[in-house]
Amino acid sequence: MGSPGKHAMLKIMQLGMNSSDMVGSLRIFSEVFGFVNAGGQALWGPPIRVQSLQDGDRAMLWWLLGRERGVQLELFHHSSPKQRPLRPDWRPSDLGWVRFGVAVSDFDAALRALGSNGIAPLAEPVMRDGLRRVSFREPYVGCVVEILEDGPAARWSVAGDERLPALVYATSSVSDVVSARSHYEQVLGMTVAEIDLLHQPGDEACWGIDGAVRRGFLAHLGGVWLEIVEYQSPRGRPKPVDYRTSDQGIVNVGLRAETAGEAIATFDRLAASGLLSPHRVEGDGLVSGYITDFEREIEIVALPDRFDAMLGFEPSDPFIAAMT
Repeated sequence: MGSPGKHAMLKIMQLGMNSSDMVGSLRIFSEVFGFVNAGGQALWGPPIRVQSLQDGDRAMLWWLLGRERGVQLELFHHSSPKQRPLRPDWRPSDLGWVRFGVAVSDFDAALRALGSNGIAPLAEPVMRDGLRRVSFREPYVGCVVEILEDGPAARWSVAGDERLPALVYATSSVSDVVSARSHYEQVLGMTVAEIDLLHQPGDEACWGIDGAVRRGFLAHLGGVWLEIVEYQSPRGRPKPVDYRTSDQGIVNVGLRAETAGEAIATFDRLAASGLLSPHRVEGDGLVSGYITDFEREIEIVALPDRFDAMLGFEPSDPFIAAMT
């Protein structure tokens, strides 16, 4: 897949999502995939401004960990402002972060757990490189999730305990793939590769848009891939003009910088390209800010190691239900 780009101090660390049922999502990601509990926090006051919300707004957030150290799933549920659902006719070609894929060592166990959670796959499993794949619509985040069978023939390699799930990719649907490629390659310094290394055009049937016409690329800094796709058919529909970062769905992908200075330098490059963070949290070596522009939704974070346990990068006790 090539070597990382020129700004390789960044690392994909997080997929941020808003769930309409936090416990429901935690159960699915725990039982179907085997993600590990990493605890939660309540969010209000000045820190919530990073989401372009107000001091009086509030949310619960929770974290889950898998195979690769330093990579987490982050789940939010906002009670203020009240979470608004995805449009009833939402499609995985609509613009924004729409889909992600997780590798599991026991594909059959994942399918059984999917059924025990009352979830049916969007299509029958398919075989790629001798390994099975299947997708489902997560009912509370509303996005598409692909279950990837892991094995020696896999096109991904994630260090760590192979019994744990591995976040392999996240997909963003964009309106202009040429502009997006410049953003990921030149501004964020990612290495790009051909999209067909991960998915063939026929795979679009796996998430319910059989016959879709698309073009795109893969971007990475090592580790998790970002799959950037422009759909010619069905055309991606934009988010509502009054979209808020508390609304249901995948919010963004988080990128971690090694130092505060490197995070600030990244914000400077983004600003030079016309992308400004509405609010940044800075202090004690911590830097965090969202880019909320449509089709460029990311978070940049510099996080000293001493904050890891507080912010969900260290395993916590198992869920009580998993102990019974």
